[in-house]
Parts: sequence; structure tokens; C-alpha cells
Amino acid sequence: MQPVMKGIDFLNKLVGILVGLMLGAMSILIVVQVICRFVLENPLTWSEEAARYLMVYTVFLGAPLALRNHRMIAIEVLLETVKPKVRKFLRVLVMLISIVFFILLLVKGMDMLEIVKRQHSPSLGLEMDYAYMAIPIGAALMIVNAIAVIIDFLTKDDIETSEVAEALKAGEQL
Repeated sequence: MQPVMKGIDFLNKLVGILVGLMLGAMSILIVVQVICRFVLENPLTWSEEAARYLMVYTVFLGAPLALRNHRMIAIEVLLETVKPKVRKFLRVLVMLISIVFFILLLVKGMDMLEIVKRQHSPSLGLEMDYAYMAIPIGAALMIVNAIAVIIDFLTKDDIETSEVAEALKAGEQL
């Protein structure tokens, strides 16, 4: 099981680097667009669309990383009141329900690719299936990371007392 988890974590590291690069490129692109529009008075026609697609990919690739690192928004009032075994069961159940949703998102995302494959974006001229490809890629990564989270829940004593509690403390210090 360890090689699988290491493989998932390595994949997440690569995705994290890619997300960082896309976020940086999007930020630079937006700054250049503002300078061109308001300082040079000659706006770029394609930058807003490119920034939008970079943001879409950043969200769909960043969400699996948040899931894996227990950074997703959650309401844990019920979990705090139950015994650790019940807590573990409920967390696994939530992840299984999430996997069903991610599978649905993957299937519907693939269906959407068939619908938009003949369309092109207005400014960049890209085939729209490249833009919509973020949905099934993100869904597939969410499935993989949800499985990794389930493995963590089943193999570790109590995630809540370690990783989630640390994440909450870090959030309180901000």
C-alpha cells in the first residue's frame, strides 16, 4: 500500500507545481493586461480569456490537493461528539459518497467534451474541449485523492487529532 500512497503523493506534488505555475502565469497575465489597457491604452484581446482558462484549471487541479491535505471546507460538529470508531466510519462514508459524486462529474465531464469538441474559443481560437478537459481531469484526480484519504482514515488511528487539528490551528493563527 505504501508504494501506491507514495505514487499518489508524487503525482500530487507534480500537480501542485503545475497549479503554482498556472497561478503565477495567470497573475502575470492579468497585470500585463491592466498595464496594456490603462497605461498603454492598447488592451490585449486574448489575455482575459487565457486568464479565465488558467483559473478554471487551477481550481480543478487544486481541489484534489485540498482534498488530500484535508483542507476542504467541512462541518465537523457531529464528528466531535461521537466515538473515534464512529468518527472513522462517518469520514469513510463521506468520502465514499464523494467518490460517487466525482465519478458522476467524470462521466458528465466526458459527455461535455463530446458536445463542445467542434467549438472554438473566441479570442484564442482554442478548441473548447481543451478548456472543458479540466472537469474530467479534476474529477479523476479527486477520485484518486479520495481513495488516498480513505486509506489514511483506515490505516491511521485518528486523523482528526493530528492533521485536521493542525490545519484548524494554522487557520486560527491567520
